[in-house]
Amino acid sequence: MEWLKIGEVARRTGLTHRTLRHYDDLGLLVPSGRSGGDYRLYAPEDLERLLSIQHLKSLGMGLEEIARALDDPGFDAGEALARHAALVEGRIAAEQDLLDRLRRLQAASGSWEEVLDTIALTERLRHPDAWVRFRAALDSPTSAPLDELLETLRYEPAPGVREVLTWAIVQHGAPALDAVVVGLADPDPEVRHQMAHVAGKMADPRAVPGLVRLLADEPEVAAKAAFSLGQIGGPDAIAALVGSLGVGGSVLRATIVTALGGLGALAVEPLLGRLGARSAAVRADAAEALGALGDPRAVPGLAGMLADTEEDVRITALMSLGAIGGDAAARAIGGVTGTPGRTGALARRLAAT
Repeated sequence: MEWLKIGEVARRTGLTHRTLRHYDDLGLLVPSGRSGGDYRLYAPEDLERLLSIQHLKSLGMGLEEIARALDDPGFDAGEALARHAALVEGRIAAEQDLLDRLRRLQAASGSWEEVLDTIALTERLRHPDAWVRFRAALDSPTSAPLDELLETLRYEPAPGVREVLTWAIVQHGAPALDAVVVGLADPDPEVRHQMAHVAGKMADPRAVPGLVRLLADEPEVAAKAAFSLGQIGGPDAIAALVGSLGVGGSVLRATIVTALGGLGALAVEPLLGRLGARSAAVRADAAEALGALGDPRAVPGLAGMLADTEEDVRITALMSLGAIGGDAAARAIGGVTGTPGRTGALARRLAAT
């Protein structure tokens, strides 16, 4: 058997004498033999163990953990690898965050003075005190890099700060819209919700297709998308909202009706077309939205709804006629005052006012 002194092992492996002695002191790599002069002598199996140590070190394992891995029969390799994989993922995420920040600074800054100013501003946007974050966004809406504002908004817990961040993003104009539209498809529903809110504030029709897709999203996201479509308006937004009448829970339905009720004359004809829908929920929501619009052109259609088979639809039509007012609406209401049940009772009350 060939024995190797510590110097030869160091030469072959690239390790220092000090490292090999440290491994010996720890009991991690104890030489199998000693010379007459008490020099460490390493056997071939010692070199095999040393190779294993180096391999495990390359995975990021510490010396104590390596010792357990090599000597403890109960050591769980899978658990150890999973733990180290999680640590590496964390480091990668941190490095990616740093890289993203450097890119944002590169895009937004020129001189070192501008770089330092931008860093100071972004630090304020990340400050633990919500008031500091609020003032940073409020005082320098266009000085802060757009990507930094969007990233801050993504994780901002305070509603007031989220609102001022939204306002700051809107101040960036067209460049912000592209990022907001991308955010409407984010995997995180909270981000989609927030981006839908920003899109409504921007009131740009180019956001409409992305918002329309969100009408089939989770309830809170869908309701926010409907509200924002109402803020944007226009034929495409109206068509999407009218097409979604009667769908979803009470919050979404009420939001869609409210949104349509604020969209003016362009919404009247599409809503009248839904009064004959097969679904009673659609008919009722269309009638309610027409009442909110207050347009006299809706009176004949709503008057026809007073003979609907569903009492809830008749009640909604009556309320909308009362909201629109005028002689034609009054005649339609008066025509059903003798109807039994809630319909007649409501008609009589409306006629008396």
